Amino acid sequence: MIRGFLMFNIVRLAGLLLLNAFTVRGSLVGKAER
Repeated sequence: MIRGFLMFNIVRLAGLLLLNAFTVRGSLVGKAER
């Protein structure tokens, strides 16, 4: 039970980090294109 909760939190954090990285990279690319 606790292990599943930890795994869920780790996966959710990883997803948020990936989403942040993609949005930051997208904004940087958008600025470079302008």
